[in-house]
Amino acid sequence: MLFGLPLAEGAAEGGLIVRPFWVLVSIVNFLVLLFILQRVLWGPIMWTLKERADRIREGLDAAEAAKREREQMHAEVERLLAEARTEARLLGERATQAAEAAAAQIRAEARAEADRIRERGRADAQQLHDQALARLRSEVASMVVLAASRILGKEIGPEQHRALIERSMDEAAADVRKN
Repeated sequence: MLFGLPLAEGAAEGGLIVRPFWVLVSIVNFLVLLFILQRVLWGPIMWTLKERADRIREGLDAAEAAKREREQMHAEVERLLAEARTEARLLGERATQAAEAAAAQIRAEARAEADRIRERGRADAQQLHDQALARLRSEVASMVVLAASRILGKEIGPEQHRALIERSMDEAAADVRKN
């Protein structure tokens, strides 16, 4: 026993006896047990702990990489959304400009058509005016010839008749322009 209670020879009663042999045996036992535990248990435990620490470190690295990737994706999504907004705004502006240009072109075409119709109306009115004037001249000429024949009591020749009509018509036209 290490700290045996039996009394050794010459020791006082009630005193503790330390036996160096058993102290040495206890130290050797402790060192042998420590060596065996270090070889048998300490290596695998340390290897398991190291492996676990490596897995945790890998998990943390993977989480950090996933976080960076998520942030990059978020930035990419924001950039794409900004591009889409810009493109939509430009598309709207182009559509508005195209609509305004089409409206301006339609207005211009309508004005041109109105001017063409107005000119055609003026030309038609002028043509009707000229036709009516020609008819009027013809009727006036016939009346003048008839009146002149009755006044003069004789018939005049075609050349004289034509000259008289032209002169009368020019005078009538001059009077109409004055009024």
